[in-house]
Amino acid sequence: MTEPRATSRTRPAGKSTATKKTPRKKRVYLPAEERRKLILAAAREVFAKSGLKGARTRELAQSAGVNQATLFEHFSSKEELFSAAIIEPLQSMLEGSRQRATGYASASSDADLLERVREGLEQHMHSMIEMYPLLVQALLSDPELGAKIYNEHLEPMFASRSELMKEFVDPHINPRLLQLASFGMFFAVAMDQTLSDNPIEPKDLAQHLSDIILFGSSNMKRERKPKISK
Repeated sequence: MTEPRATSRTRPAGKSTATKKTPRKKRVYLPAEERRKLILAAAREVFAKSGLKGARTRELAQSAGVNQATLFEHFSSKEELFSAAIIEPLQSMLEGSRQRATGYASASSDADLLERVREGLEQHMHSMIEMYPLLVQALLSDPELGAKIYNEHLEPMFASRSELMKEFVDPHINPRLLQLASFGMFFAVAMDQTLSDNPIEPKDLAQHLSDIILFGSSNMKRERKPKISK
């Protein structure tokens, strides 16, 4: 009886047929608060790119390096995550602006007021530049959501600042319109600082903007116009 020939499939004795397995990456366990911060930071990037409606929970989870179950342990819905990642930082920015405006009333002199305004505008400019992508998404990605955010957060801020600034504004100027114009100016400058290849130094921005707001931009003397009422 002849022994069977070894074929190409026959493996030499003593050799293991098992393939080497790639070791799994160990999952990094973070405290809940740290994990929440990572999720929020990642969510801001996704929402800034895709908006509330365009963002998917799977994309949000992957961006944060977690699974969807972990995501929902921290936030019950995509809308709640959007609120925490986008709306709450905007609220903090607006509250900081309101508090700085409140401090102008305690200025001891015109020079002190000018210094406070310039410092406040520099801080506000930093905040606006940082929040610009989020602000665009919050106000413009969805008309219904934008109207809700504007009426619940921005409009009250404009009203509050208008009351605070009445003491410092020329009586012929509508303080609310001044607040709207100032916000629009800061929004445009934040857009330029974000998108331009030649951004301006924040300190220079603060000085120029404070001069425009406090002293105007024209070198022409004009007859005063009647005060506009709303």
